[in-house]
Amino acid sequence: MATFLDVSGLEAFSKIFVFLLVLLAIYAVFTTTKSFGGTKWVAWLIALVVAIFVILSDLASGIIRYITPWFAVLFIFVTFVIVAGKIFGATGADFAEYKWILVVVVVLVFLVGALMYIRQQTNVPGDVNEDGKVVKESNYASTVNFLFHPKVMGIIFILLVAIFTIALLAGKT
Repeated sequence: MATFLDVSGLEAFSKIFVFLLVLLAIYAVFTTTKSFGGTKWVAWLIALVVAIFVILSDLASGIIRYITPWFAVLFIFVTFVIVAGKIFGATGADFAEYKWILVVVVVLVFLVGALMYIRQQTNVPGDVNEDGKVVKESNYASTVNFLFHPKVMGIIFILLVAIFTIALLAGKT
């Protein structure tokens, strides 16, 4: 039964969404960093070429589709942190000190997501048993299942909050 929450019909437009996401993200990076002397048409051209290459590659567009929800959750978390900081009186300069931490987290999320997607799409010789059938559960998959279990992710989150709280409180003295 179809409901208004059923968005499975949007799967047909996933290539268009990936194209637009890559195009706008690369253009934003080039214009923000003032690459190519600030000329916008060069940034648009390079972003267009890269976006076309991404949608032509099934692996690259699959990686983008797989990682996009992770970035959405990361964006919402960062927004909540900024709002909480503003409530307690932080300014923009206070958050600018930690921009490299955000860059490292974004790169790590991208790498972990890309490697997980690539690992799920490939069959390595260790995944085939004696009968020639692909074994679904391997050591890497069980490690990933352990690391990304909700309880383990909650523990990691609480530990990160504690580490940053201690670091920030110790730095204010």
